[in-house]
Formats: sequence, C-alpha cells, structure tokens
Amino acid sequence: MKKGELKKKEILKTAEALFCKNGYESTSIQDILDELHTSKGSFYHHFESKEFLLESMCAGKAQAAFQQAVQRAAQYPDSLRQLNCLLGSLIPLRDDSLSFLLMILPVFSTQSGRSIRTAYCSALSSLYIDALENQLAVCVREKNAVIYDCRATAEICLTVMNHFWCGLCDRIIEAAETGDDAPDFTRLIDQYRIAIERIISAPYGSLNLIELPDLLLLSTQIRIHWEK
Repeated sequence: MKKGELKKKEILKTAEALFCKNGYESTSIQDILDELHTSKGSFYHHFESKEFLLESMCAGKAQAAFQQAVQRAAQYPDSLRQLNCLLGSLIPLRDDSLSFLLMILPVFSTQSGRSIRTAYCSALSSLYIDALENQLAVCVREKNAVIYDCRATAEICLTVMNHFWCGLCDRIIEAAETGDDAPDFTRLIDQYRIAIERIISAPYGSLNLIELPDLLLLSTQIRIHWEK
C-alpha cells in the first residue's frame, strides 16, 4: 500500500476513534491533527472537510458490509436466500457497529447530517448495484422471481432499501429520545419486506430483511447509552 493511502487510513482510524469517544460535533479537525501529530496540509490533502471525512468513513463501512455480504451469500444454495443476504446487509444497523451507530445517529438527525446520510446511501447503491442485478438474474433463471429488467429492478430495490434503513434510523432515534423501550418496528419491517417481494414478484414471506429481536436489542442498547 502506498504511503498516501496508509496516511489516509490512519486519519480515518484516528478520527473514528475520536468521533466515537467524544462525539462528531465535539471533535474538531485540530483534535484529529493533535492526536496524529500531523499538519493541516496532510489532512486536507486527503479530506476537504470534516463532513467529507465522515462521508469517507461511511463509504468504508459500506465497503466492508458489501464484502462480508458477498461471502455470506455464497454459502447459501438458494437464490432467494442469497438475495435476502444481500438486501439485509444494506441495512447498516448491526450490534457489532454499536459505537459507530451511537456516534452517527445523532448526526443523521441534524440538518447538516442529511447530506452525510445521503452520501452513505449513494455509497451502498454504487457498491451493490452490479451484484444485486446479477443476483436478481439468478432468481429469474431459477423461477424465484419475475423480472423484466434486472438492472432497473436492482435500482428500485436499492432506493427502497435505503429508504427503509433511514426510516429505521429515524424510529430508533425517536425511541431513544422519548425513552420508548418497546418501539413498534413490526409494521415498518413488514411494509418494506412486502414491497420488495412485490417488486420482484417473489412469494409472500420469502424474504426476511432484518430480524426483529436483533433490531429491538440494538434500539434498547442505543437508548440505554444515550440515557447515561
């Protein structure tokens, strides 16, 4: 790996640690520079702003999720389960990313954070579009779906899934702010699951985009941390 790429990764790693420890808004670029003992020129060579830095961080998370999803999907013999694995991994709400979620969810709820969330969605779409198109084609060949244009359908599914996980984020934030220890995710999950199944003409109940118990546990963990 080139020296410049190593420096970029070092900045990202250090910034994420500081963001998660002190909060995104409370961490300045100078804090990152002080921690790294580096110059502003070195930082701005790779990132034009703190917001762009966080967007790059999200893109890295999307890349890691995609790579893991492709590996997991290959373990399933059934095309619909492979598709479900890809779609489910588009939802960046996992307990192994709790510290990152605790940091970024408050950012998402701000006006300026909307552009970061949009960038996260764009990163996911760019990474997944080809794999999703190919997987839909496999589903068609195996007669598990009825699709006339796999590329267009993949784009529609990505739009729906991005809207879905953003909606889940909003619901988690709302539950944490109101102290709701049992938020109702069921209707939201069913609504989007059915929407995807209808888009690809898959059998009812053939997809399971996210496990409700896992989501409830994650929401509870976030609420408890924010109450401290």
